[in-house]
Amino acid sequence: MKIRKATPADARAVKSAHYHAYQVSYRGYLPDEFLDAMAVDEAAIERTANKIKEVEYYVAEVDGQVIGFAILCYPEDKAVEIQALYVHPDFQKHGAGSALIKEISRIKKAEGYKTLIAWTMKRGPSLGFYLKQGLKISHPTQEKLWQFDIPIIRLDKDI
Repeated sequence: MKIRKATPADARAVKSAHYHAYQVSYRGYLPDEFLDAMAVDEAAIERTANKIKEVEYYVAEVDGQVIGFAILCYPEDKAVEIQALYVHPDFQKHGAGSALIKEISRIKKAEGYKTLIAWTMKRGPSLGFYLKQGLKISHPTQEKLWQFDIPIIRLDKDI
């Protein structure tokens, strides 16, 4: 598995991983109508290609195929936040998400960052994944509302 920075040419695979992961992982958490309406169309691909030019994306790749991605942002001094991390459902539970976190942590630590942050649903499917990666629920607990007023919590770890 290879982890690398994304390029606009990755937009179709990134958007496919994003939408398919949403539709599988968030079924039962988000409204079915919302999930069923998601489609990898040319407009969504173009928006993603443009966003990749402006925002830091990393992709997980197997045999030249992009199977997952992470988007980063920098909300605090010396902290990097995983703003999104999705792996196509056909490749989940094969180490791509873990590889993304491990490599992003390595790169950002070498660049002088001290903390890795992620936000996830308080009672959602990704909480266990992030805890397994060594992130911990922040103390004091930080919580906010996400799509459809779903509570999300902050997790972080030293890198």
